[in-house]
Amino acid sequence: METLSYWKRPERWLAFFLTFLGVCSFLAIIQVRPNASVFDEPEVADVIFEKGSFIDNLRAGAIADRLHGHWTSLLPPLLAVIVASYFRSLVAALMVAFFTGAVLSYGTNPITTTFLAFHDFIYLNTVSPPRLYLFLFLFTLIGMVYVISRNGGLKGLVDLFGRFAKGRKGTQSLIASAGVLAFFDDYVSTILVGSAMRRLSDYWRLSREKLAFLVDSTAVPLSAIALISTWTALNATLTGEEISNVGIEMGGYEAMLHVLPMRFYCIGLLFFVFASTITGRDFGAMLVAEDRALSTGKVKDDNHQMIGFESSSGMDPDEGISSNWINAAIPLIVVLLFTLFGIFIVGLFELRATGEGASVFSLEDWKSTFSAASSGVDSAIDSKVLPVFFLASVVGGVVAIGMTIKQRILSPSETCKSYIKGMPTMWMAIFILVMTWAMQAICETLGTGEYLIALLGDNTSIWTLPLFVFIISAGMSFAIGSGKGAIAILMPIVVPLIFDLSLYNGGSEVILFLTIAAVLDGAVFGDHCSPISDTTVLASIASGCDHIAHVNTQILYAIFTMGMAAVLGYLSVARDLPIWFFYTTFPALTLLILFVIGRKPKE
Repeated sequence: METLSYWKRPERWLAFFLTFLGVCSFLAIIQVRPNASVFDEPEVADVIFEKGSFIDNLRAGAIADRLHGHWTSLLPPLLAVIVASYFRSLVAALMVAFFTGAVLSYGTNPITTTFLAFHDFIYLNTVSPPRLYLFLFLFTLIGMVYVISRNGGLKGLVDLFGRFAKGRKGTQSLIASAGVLAFFDDYVSTILVGSAMRRLSDYWRLSREKLAFLVDSTAVPLSAIALISTWTALNATLTGEEISNVGIEMGGYEAMLHVLPMRFYCIGLLFFVFASTITGRDFGAMLVAEDRALSTGKVKDDNHQMIGFESSSGMDPDEGISSNWINAAIPLIVVLLFTLFGIFIVGLFELRATGEGASVFSLEDWKSTFSAASSGVDSAIDSKVLPVFFLASVVGGVVAIGMTIKQRILSPSETCKSYIKGMPTMWMAIFILVMTWAMQAICETLGTGEYLIALLGDNTSIWTLPLFVFIISAGMSFAIGSGKGAIAILMPIVVPLIFDLSLYNGGSEVILFLTIAAVLDGAVFGDHCSPISDTTVLASIASGCDHIAHVNTQILYAIFTMGMAAVLGYLSVARDLPIWFFYTTFPALTLLILFVIGRKPKE
C-alpha cells in the first residue's frame, strides 16, 4: 500500500521529529505552573485505596508520581495530530498517542501500565451504556441504509434530489441545506445526511472531502445555535446553573437568546459554507481534492482509507427493481420524527418526576423538555438521549424492511441479509471511536484542560478576556476531542470569574454574554475539527471519506473562520464596536478571500 511508503521516507521522519521537538521545547519554556495531583503523596493514595479492589490498589501505586495539569498532558493529543499528519495513518496515530498517555498516567512498568490503560481508558469507556447505545445506533442505522439502497429507495431519492440540484453548486447547496432537517442533534444530522447524499455527491463528482466538510460544518453549528437541540439544551442547563450560582436572575434559555447574536464562529462558519458553495470557489487542500474529483472523476484519493461502510455492488438494487424514492423517504422521516418526539417524551417524564407537565403545542414546553432530557453533565445527556437514537433507527429499519417485503421487492431472507450486510463494515469505525474516547479519558486524567486554562494567566486585560477564552475553549476541545466536555469544564470557571471582576452589574452585560458565547463557540471549533472528536469521526464514516483527509481539508477553513470570528467578533465587540460590525465585515472579507485566493476546480 502507498500508505506504508510514508513510513519509509526519511524526510517525513525528520520533519516529524523536528516538529515534535520544537513544540515540546516551546511548551517546556512557557512558565505555566503545573497543578500537582492529589495522588502525589503516597500516604493519600494509601488512605483512598486502602479498602479498594485489586485494580484500585494497583492504580494507587502506579499513579504516585503522575503529573496533573503539566505541559506533558498535551503530548498524547499532540502526537496523534503529528503522526496522523506526517504518516497518514489514523490507527498508528491513535495507538502511539494511547501508549504515550498510558505511560504518563501509570508509569513505565509495561505490565501494570498496559493492564490499567486498557481497563481504565478502553474497557470502562466501551462498556458504559451511552457508548454501547451509540454502537447499536450505528449498526442499526447502517442496516436501514443498506435496505433502502437495495430496494431502490436511495437511488430514487437521489434521482428526486437531482431534479432540484442542477450541477455541482446546486448539489452542494442541497447537501448543506439538508442539515437543517435534523437541526436538533449533530449525530443524527451527520449520519443521515452523509449516508443519504453520498450517491448524489458522487454523481456530480464532488470529492468525498467536500461532502464530509458540508455535512460536518452544517450539522454541528446548526445544532449548537438552534433553540431546540440537544446541544443548546445542555448549554442552557450548564450556563443557567452557573448564572444562578452567582446570583444573576436569568434562566439558561434566556441567556442562550442573549448570546445567540454573538455566536460569531458558528454563524460565520455557516456563512462560509454557503458562500463557498454558491461561488463554487475553494482554496488550500480542499481545492486540491476538488480538482482531483472534477478532472479525473476520482471522488476519493488513491490512498483513501475507509473507516466505515462504502457503496458497492452489494448495495445496488437488482436489475428490474424500480427506483421509488418513497421507500427511502418514509424510513428516514420516521427516524427523524421518532428522534424528535422521543427526546420530547424523555424530557416530559423528567418534568413529571418533579411535578411539572408539558404540551407538544408549546414552544416553551419543547425547550423545557429538551432541557430536562439534557440535564446533568455530558454523560447524562448521552445516557438519556442515545437510547432514543437507537430506538429510532430500529423503528426506521423495521419500516424499511416491512415496505420492502410488502412490495415484494426482495424476499424476506434477502431483505434480512441486506440489513445485516453493512454491520461488518463498521468494525474499523468502532475501533476508531473507542480509541478517540480513550484519548478523551487520557486527557481528562492528565489534566490537559487544566493546563490549557492555566495558559490564560492572571494578567489578562478585561477587553481581551472573551478572545482568550475563545482560544482556550477551542484549544481545549481540540485537544480533548469533546466540545461538550470543554463547556462543562470552562463554564463553572468563566461565569464566576466575570462576576468577581464586577463585569456584570445589570447595565454592562456585554462582556458576560460575549465570554459565554466564546466558551460555546470555541467548543464547537474543536468538536467538529479535532481528529479525536467523535463527531468528526462520524462525519468521515457517514460520508465515506478518509478521516485524515477530512481533517486536513476542513481544518484550514475552520481556522480561517475562527480567526475572523476572534478578531472581528470577540475582540472588536469587547472594544465597544457594535455587533453589526462583524455581520458586515465578515461576509465582505470572506467573499474577498474566496475571489482573491480561491478559484473554481479545474474541469
